[in-house]
Amino acid sequence: MAQDTLFNILLRQPWWVTLLVAVAFFAIAHAIFPPIAPFFALPFVVLSGYIAYRQWRGRSPVNADERLAELRAMSWDDFSAIMADAYRRNGYAVEPARNAAYDFTLSKDGRVTLLQCRRWKVNQVGVGPVRELADAVSREDAYKGICVAAGTFSEPARRLTASEPVTLVSGLELVQLAGSLRRVKKAH
Repeated sequence: MAQDTLFNILLRQPWWVTLLVAVAFFAIAHAIFPPIAPFFALPFVVLSGYIAYRQWRGRSPVNADERLAELRAMSWDDFSAIMADAYRRNGYAVEPARNAAYDFTLSKDGRVTLLQCRRWKVNQVGVGPVRELADAVSREDAYKGICVAAGTFSEPARRLTASEPVTLVSGLELVQLAGSLRRVKKAH
């Protein structure tokens, strides 16, 4: 899971919030040393444009809770198909699991990643399933594991990822991964 840096926090906000941050950084830098002010504000102006584009394309964080509720309401067959399709679109070869600790084996560039997404409906995933996935990564000699949930992850589960090759995917990141595929699926 991504750390909460200023840029990650701003990615979850409406575009104009980032533009206000750019103006604030410009004003502060201009008051201290005017020649560098544009350089302090420029990254935030660019980020604001990226966020505006992404929100215009239908990936607005404003709808994240609604989309997560839709994902939780899906059957396992529909949700697992969306996850498999999402990773295929990202260049992975996707195979069903050979082990009860994970749901899919993802292969890309000679590296194997284990994907666990069966607990997509729970409000909070605890450390147990994440530990189970981390153990499977070690046992299978995989590159890493990815644990997906439409809910949140407990603090112990998040702490475990600091020492294990496991990535947690939830919230806006899950919506972005599955969002466009959900619409494609309904169109068929």
